[in-house]
Amino acid sequence: MQLSQLIKKYEKLGSMLTEIPSEIRDRFIVRKFPRDTVICKKDEVIRHVYIICAGTMRIVNEFDNGNIYAFTDTEPYTWIGDTELLAGVHRYDCTVESVTDCTTLQMSREDFLTCFESSHVFAKELARTIANKVHHRSSKIGENIFYPVLYNMASLLIQLAQENAVDNKAAIILLKRQHMAERLGISIRSVNRAIKRLRENHYLSIAKGKIVIEPEQLLRLMQAVDQFK
Repeated sequence: MQLSQLIKKYEKLGSMLTEIPSEIRDRFIVRKFPRDTVICKKDEVIRHVYIICAGTMRIVNEFDNGNIYAFTDTEPYTWIGDTELLAGVHRYDCTVESVTDCTTLQMSREDFLTCFESSHVFAKELARTIANKVHHRSSKIGENIFYPVLYNMASLLIQLAQENAVDNKAAIILLKRQHMAERLGISIRSVNRAIKRLRENHYLSIAKGKIVIEPEQLLRLMQAVDQFK
């Protein structure tokens, strides 16, 4: 896919690049990553910045004590490497890998900084996306810390079920339990206990090792989730 095709498909992207000179735009590359591909690793030197146009990425932060915190961004136009460079840091803060097939726009570190410094439209849109990202992450981290595990687990399953629901059929949750634990900042044992409790109360089923949520179960779970706080 060429940049012109990507811009035509994603109008917001085209608007953001209106002030960028053609000699810079010509250096941008449309990159597609198959699922389960590592795009960048924590502490690697930043050579490229990416805009995620389609697909889901898993962003993982690993700490020296062995703990892992992970979350998945599903909104289009999520950036990789932007915050670090604007903060004067030249290494990726987190490891990023694709959960699904993903389409991105890749630009060099130098071109990214040039666009930010020279284009008001580019800088304004970037500031908005960073603000949304920080707000979302701080909100989710607060919930994970201060709300009970059962509430956080149920909320995550509701989100995943809604993302995977098709034509009023059962949603099959493909996210691995290890990834759920990382995303919520808890142990796999805690994840398994929460899933067991939800299953015993008929909010979900297990089929061939995968979590399955029927439409009526999802409705009941959405109605009950606030009771778990």
